[in-house]
Amino acid sequence: MASDDEKQIVENWYASYDDEIAMSEFSESGKEEAVKAEMENAILAKRENFSNTKISLFKHYYKYAAILALIIPALFFGRKFLKPSSDFKKAVENEVFSVIETKNGEYKKVILADQSVIQMSPRTKLRIPGKYVMNASGEPAYSDRSIFLDEGEAFFEVTKDAKHPFVVHTKQIKTHVLGTKFAVSTQPAAITEVSVSEGKVEVSDSKTVFDRLLPGKRLRYNSKTNNWKTSDFATREHNGWFEQVTDLDHASFTELAKVMRVNYGVILRGNKRHTDGYLYNLQIRSARSLDQTMKIICSVHQNKYRRIGNEVVIY
Repeated sequence: MASDDEKQIVENWYASYDDEIAMSEFSESGKEEAVKAEMENAILAKRENFSNTKISLFKHYYKYAAILALIIPALFFGRKFLKPSSDFKKAVENEVFSVIETKNGEYKKVILADQSVIQMSPRTKLRIPGKYVMNASGEPAYSDRSIFLDEGEAFFEVTKDAKHPFVVHTKQIKTHVLGTKFAVSTQPAAITEVSVSEGKVEVSDSKTVFDRLLPGKRLRYNSKTNNWKTSDFATREHNGWFEQVTDLDHASFTELAKVMRVNYGVILRGNKRHTDGYLYNLQIRSARSLDQTMKIICSVHQNKYRRIGNEVVIY
């Protein structure tokens, strides 16, 4: 709600401090964690924490889920909330979902009822249908295993079950598997990417099967042009999902800036005359502090950096 002038006053105040000293004092005092915890508790007081937990069966809430299943689609259609293909619309009709999201710099691991595992990157949103549970006898209570990736990036380790296919839906495409390890990434420029490190997956839209990917294959699909391309990649890249590491191989400054925005929530800027020609071969580890990571980045091309508010400027 602040005006531009008020925002500038705050930015000028912040810029007058030495970042390293100010931030270290803030961190050492424990205030940062206390404030974060207080905010989280207030916001998430009535939401279930799905991180590192199993989604289990709640028998007593079935009747309420049935009521919600009738109400929610009406809200969706009334507000014209869904604009993707008809196939995607049909897949979410009459469903109640558990919504799981990650923030900047936050990674999350989700274990599903069938012991399939999802590793979520920062700024990712998943929806898991309420029917994705096990019944009282320990058998699946679902006909297929559908997961909805609304935005972001996730890695999937799918428990094999020939009777219940595992399907990841995005707004553009769907990825169909029985048991495998693969990653799905959605990007703002209408691009969806699927990469496979184990098993076999089928990638399609509502009308066409694009390809059946084997380990070491990656498919990129552009929903604006309806074009797709399959290429090779090193399956070891998927190891980063467990180590929270991003490998940059001849990455441009723009690509580096995207990774920094996701992992640290900062805007990376530079002098375009110089940075447009920069390439980076390095690892971004989320366990490192922003200061440690920036020193490594600057060492590549002998740069310096300064932080002003939410921006980090390389010069």
